[in-house]
Amino acid sequence: MPVVRIWKRDGGSPEPPLDPAAESKAGEPEVPATEHESASDAESTGAPSVSGPVSARGRAASPEWDLEVRPKRAVMTARIVASLLAAVFVIGGVFLRSDSTGVNFRIADQLAMIGIGLLLAGGVLMLTRPRVRVGARGVVVRNILGDNEFQWKDVRGISFPDKKSWARLELAHDEYVPMMAIRSNDKLYAAAAMDRFRELGAEYTRDNAA
Repeated sequence: MPVVRIWKRDGGSPEPPLDPAAESKAGEPEVPATEHESASDAESTGAPSVSGPVSARGRAASPEWDLEVRPKRAVMTARIVASLLAAVFVIGGVFLRSDSTGVNFRIADQLAMIGIGLLLAGGVLMLTRPRVRVGARGVVVRNILGDNEFQWKDVRGISFPDKKSWARLELAHDEYVPMMAIRSNDKLYAAAAMDRFRELGAEYTRDNAA
């Protein structure tokens, strides 16, 4: 499978011993998606680059982190879908008793319907959780549940596999972790984030090698 190699760490330092905890982090599934636009596209179209301590919304990131990335289109879509789900189930629950179908709906049935809608909306909002943080201490990747932190000595690079939805963090021993926060459908925003990630990766791995 073709892989767009955005940044790969120099192979001068030996890989650390295999950590059993790393094995459980590397087996997350991948989902097919669209083509990734390269950083050169961002430069040619005049899109703003990601530089310095920044967050996904352009505000200053935490002093502990030089880069913080969240998906843009996925977050917007999830919020819209969650709002529609909640509205449909709440309205349906409120007017459920007035339906002349011959079925006897009680208040408990109305509340149950509203509760189901809110639960579904909450489940959709879980898709807004992905985040990637990059700083001197390493890389923290959050997909749907939990944060996984990786030190620079374990990071070998980042890549964007062909026809995949998101980038992935390359680890020692040919392992990797998907980064759902950097998505191909964000296009120039994702390209700028990958550029900044590459700069920070080259800087901090060089410092660690020294």
